[in-house]
Amino acid sequence: MLKTKKLLSIIFFILMMFLYCLLVMVFLIKINFNNWIVEFIVYFILGIIWVFPSMYILRPFKKR
Repeated sequence: MLKTKKLLSIIFFILMMFLYCLLVMVFLIKINFNNWIVEFIVYFILGIIWVFPSMYILRPFKKR
């Protein structure tokens, strides 16, 4: 695999994760949680969801 393709994939992954984190923070700031358990569950679920798009972004690193 070309080094430039790997480098671009890493940069794209970092930018997309930054964008995802920013969108999650903006979304969750608008919601006022009155219960810490609900807030914990929401952060837990949103913290796991990012794994699925990252599988597609990091696909060039998979061995064939």
